[in-house]
Order: sequence, then structure tokens, then C-alpha cells
Amino acid sequence: MIRPLLILALTLLIAPPVLGAVIEGRVVYEEEPVVGIRVHAYQTLDFSAEPVAVSPPTDADGAYRIELPEGRYALYAFDSGRPLFAFCGRNPVTVDKMAVWAGLQGVKVVEPVVTEYDEPHSGAIEGRVLSAGKPLAGAYVYLYQSVTEDLKGQGYRMSMPTDSDGFFAFDNLTASTYFVVARKRHEGGRVGPVLADDYLGIYHGNPLLLRSKESLRLQIETVRKLKTEHKSETFSALTGPRLHGLIVDPSGKPVAGMHVFAYTEKVIGHKRPAALSTPTTADGRFELNLPENGEYYLGARQFYGDSPAPDELFGMYDESADHGILVEDQREVEALRIVVEPIRLN
Repeated sequence: MIRPLLILALTLLIAPPVLGAVIEGRVVYEEEPVVGIRVHAYQTLDFSAEPVAVSPPTDADGAYRIELPEGRYALYAFDSGRPLFAFCGRNPVTVDKMAVWAGLQGVKVVEPVVTEYDEPHSGAIEGRVLSAGKPLAGAYVYLYQSVTEDLKGQGYRMSMPTDSDGFFAFDNLTASTYFVVARKRHEGGRVGPVLADDYLGIYHGNPLLLRSKESLRLQIETVRKLKTEHKSETFSALTGPRLHGLIVDPSGKPVAGMHVFAYTEKVIGHKRPAALSTPTTADGRFELNLPENGEYYLGARQFYGDSPAPDELFGMYDESADHGILVEDQREVEALRIVVEPIRLN
């Protein structure tokens, strides 16, 4: 009896772990379900890598389901031979033991047009940004050289706003690979979160290879983001430490709608923060997920994106002289307090 029991024990030891998270949703194109397409989950926003998991083909309603370990995943859908590419506007999506609903929207795949560029040691990328097949004016196109910051912020290069024909252009680019993203925010900002009803376009050919003496003309189709993500925008895993606290005005009254941010450097510049909270609740409370233990410099502001503007509510954590807090073994830090008030130029 010993040998069968030993074999059973070894089998249990080497058996694959039980997957602890579920992502489900629908894939649509122009509000119609996309049938028979597979959703791929990736560890980063680079879908040229190997996926962590792939769903079965979507059903008659465009519905899909993926089971996978807890974590953060970027979701894309495509099938060879089908000129359609779909992405989730919430990428990357954080999942834990509760099932998460994540919809994907599809766009047509149009291959780039390659022409000769007149500079021998550089190249160009230009094209049009569209929405529902029509030119989208006022959109910004961003070039990123990596996905380490989740394709957010200003990136390596950022275009001028697209004109009435949806046209954008980048000249004298170094030969390299680029991740191309288009966004148009209703509030008009160049950077910051993409909210519900804003426009977002992920180029289907990312990462795009640009060679010297080459000009690539692209067509980037955008979709309207369906729903604002309510979790904290952070690079952290779900197991990272959390900060909790209250945002108040100088009189001590709670302030709703504030974003709390954490930087790893004392000089807070235009880099993306290490973590950013969702807006504070009606009673001024916030929760901020950090990537890991360490020293962070905290503040709060009304908007997220460009530099703070006059009259915007803004404040720094003032319980330490340098606005910093050291997070060591604690998994939860409670009762933090930040006072905010309008920015004045004089």
C-alpha cells in the first residue's frame, strides 16, 4: 500500500495550482456582439508576448470567460484571418477572488502604408485618428518605447492635437519599435486618466517597427470608453501595503473627489506617480494601494494629468517635513490626513 500512497502524494505535489480569479465580459464591434473570437490575457500591455491565458471562442452574445491566477492583466482579442482587433479600455485589469466584468470593443484592422522618408538616419510616423470611421479632431497620439508604465503619461513623443481630418505626424524619429496610442479627453487634457465617454485607440500593430528612411502612414480607430475603472491606478500587486486616510479643507471639512498620489522621489515632477487613488468619497476618505514597502511622498489634488492649475485643490502630506512616509512591515497604514486648498499664484 505504501507505493500507491506515495505516488498519490507526489501527484498532488506536482499538480497545477487551482486558478483563483475569473474575468468575464463581452466583445462587441459597433455595439454588435463578436462571435467566435478569443480573448487573450497578458501580463503587460505588450500583446506581442505570449499570453498568460486564452479564452474559448466567444458565444452568440459575444460573451467570454477566462480563469487565471489573481493579478493584473491586459486583455485583447483577435483571430488570425479576421480583420478585427479588440481591447479593454480598462487595461490592465486587476482581479482577485471576486469575478471581474471587463468588456472589449473592436476596431477594424488597417495595415500601414510604407513610403520612403527623405532623411537617411531617421523615419516618420503619420496618419489619421478616426471614430466610427470618421475623422476625430482634437485627439493626441502618443509614442511609447516600452510598456513599463502601462502606456500612460506623455511617453517618448506626443503629437499636436489632430486637425479636422484627424491628421497627426511625427518627424525625425529614431529607428526603433514604438507602442502607439490615441486619446481624446472631453476635458481637453493632454495627459491624465481616460474616463467614461473619452476616446481611446490602441494601434493593432503594437509594437510598431520603424526603420530608417521609412515613413509609416497609420489609421488608428478609437472607441468610447464605456466605464471608468473604480480601482486604484497602481503598479502594485494586490498584496502590496495600503494607505487609508482623510482629505479635508483648512477648516477640517471632508473634501470629495480628490486623488491621492504617492511618489518614490522627493522632487515631484511630471513622472507618473507610483500609485494613484480613485477619487475620495463623500466623506473625504481614500484608500491607496502601494507597489511595495518603502518611502513614499504623498499629496492630493483635484485633477490628475497636467501640472496643477490655478484654483485647483491641492495639498501635501504635512506630518513630516519632506511630505514622506516610511512603509515597512505594515500592510495597512491608517488615519493619514492631508489638507487641500486652492492653488494661488500670488
